[in-house]
Amino acid sequence: MNPLLYLPIFLYLVIILTFATSASIMGKSYRQLDSSKSSILYPLLLILVLAVWIGMRPIATEFGDTALYAHQYNLLMDNPPGTPSEQFEWLWLVIMRLCSSFVDVQFFFTIVSLGYFGCTLWACKRLFPNNIWIAIFFNLAAFSFYTYGVNGIRNGLACSIVLVAMTYIAVPGKRNILIAAVLSYLAFSIHRSVILPCAMLFLSAYWIKNFKTVYIFWVLSIVISLVAGSFITSLFVGLSFDDRMARYAVQYEMNRQATIGFRWDFILYSAMPIILGYYVIVKKGIKDTAYMILLNTYTLSNAFWVMVIRANYSNRFAYLSWFMYAIVLAYPCLKLNVWGKRQGQITAYIMLAQVAFRWIMNILNGY
Repeated sequence: MNPLLYLPIFLYLVIILTFATSASIMGKSYRQLDSSKSSILYPLLLILVLAVWIGMRPIATEFGDTALYAHQYNLLMDNPPGTPSEQFEWLWLVIMRLCSSFVDVQFFFTIVSLGYFGCTLWACKRLFPNNIWIAIFFNLAAFSFYTYGVNGIRNGLACSIVLVAMTYIAVPGKRNILIAAVLSYLAFSIHRSVILPCAMLFLSAYWIKNFKTVYIFWVLSIVISLVAGSFITSLFVGLSFDDRMARYAVQYEMNRQATIGFRWDFILYSAMPIILGYYVIVKKGIKDTAYMILLNTYTLSNAFWVMVIRANYSNRFAYLSWFMYAIVLAYPCLKLNVWGKRQGQITAYIMLAQVAFRWIMNILNGY
């Protein structure tokens, strides 16, 4: 298939199914949504089809880093003993080496894709057992979901594992700190940048439990970015929790004229779950431990990206919060009694607004 057709097909399939799903819940109340009986069969079939289709994509520049990963994989197949190793991201190399002994590069991409889509489904099932289908479309319509299925696949896989780890920390009655820690470590061993959301997750679960404090920090991060973005970017370089991200950040100093400026559209996009959270927690006074942990983790992680937003390739920082965007947005819609009899209607509007933003950004920027 022509590589140029993949994104349009994926996007318009998601748009059509999102419209259909939104129409089906438009008239439902909170009680009706909460008491829904959701089978995993249809979400599982959809995820399997999409994962295999995307995994078997051709090796082409239209898929970003796919060609680079393919090159590295082929080197492993041709000369396994001479391949380099990395101290921290050993699990990714182990996966590549094991696969290179048995399957070609497209089957390898399919395995990674199945892990990426599968962990997302796993997290949805644990968080939204009564509305798995709706939760899946919150994720598929997210701005960066497709991109990290075909471009930053290692980061995407690691973050999807973190998403599952979050469910083992956040959900009362399903909490298992040991499993969450093991999953976080495995994710870190695939892409060490996930140390940021993992740290924010445990911080939100055991220390910072007041959303107002986190919200103020996020607002201040915008101010800090506007007045001291260069200094903060240099600070992140000094921390060097991920060498690749440090290289992206330092390019801010080397290529100031090449930067595209402060992305208010991305700030607005990032703010949607935070604004919704402020309404639910502060205005409505709804208390939910799992939601507080998820929202605080997202908000804190996003605040660090906001402070380095001017750096080249800052979208790679942004993904460290955006990967949980759909989950945080969906949670009050599907789990909390926020709008009562209008719950289905508001949820449908939020789903449509998210997919509309995704479509508009594709038209304007080709994302």
